[in-house]
Amino acid sequence: MMAQEVEVPTQLEEPAVEQNWHWSVGVTGGLDRNYHIIDMSYMSDFRYTKFAEGSSYGLQLGFTPVNWLTLRVDGVMLQKNYIRSHVVSGTATSLPDTTYNKYLNVPVVLMLNVGKTVRLHAFGGGYWGRWLESRRTGITYGMNGLESYSEEVDFNSPESQVRDNRTDIGFVWGGGLSGVIKKRIEVGVEARWYYGVKDIQNDYMAHLNPRYNTTFVVQGGLSFWF
Repeated sequence: MMAQEVEVPTQLEEPAVEQNWHWSVGVTGGLDRNYHIIDMSYMSDFRYTKFAEGSSYGLQLGFTPVNWLTLRVDGVMLQKNYIRSHVVSGTATSLPDTTYNKYLNVPVVLMLNVGKTVRLHAFGGGYWGRWLESRRTGITYGMNGLESYSEEVDFNSPESQVRDNRTDIGFVWGGGLSGVIKKRIEVGVEARWYYGVKDIQNDYMAHLNPRYNTTFVVQGGLSFWF
């Protein structure tokens, strides 16, 4: 009986090891609703609506040391708009105006992840921001009756430098759902709250009415792992 030959591999192959950690870069875009919170203690001639709509878009950078945890830093261009109306004293006339504000926000969050191919996320952290642009449009009384207007805020003017606080600081939290495709590409959606804790005005007058922005965002994203 002949002995059966056994082929011995010249080189042993190491078992594949799943890489848990990775970096990621991506883009985001979505819609927001900003809630302008203000103490109306003596401003009886103004009315503020509950929210104003806007948009959000930006870049994201993430580091995942283990599958269930991600440190993420975003750079986001975010609109924090608000709508109000001026009630003319002694009349039923209400003159609307809308303020369009553009902010750069940089949120830093810790994100908890559940799942592999399809993942659930919950996150929280803080953000720093800068108020970049502001424009008001509306209707007012002019020499010829009611007139529409549109005006940009000049942040370099002496009035603005005294009045406007352009630093934006607050908290951010939220959650979302994503799916990993082709092993290195991830697409997802998420909802997040930006809760501002800094008055958008400087302390420039007596009996100041503090103003804060809190913004709800629904956005989609696409990121690439490496």
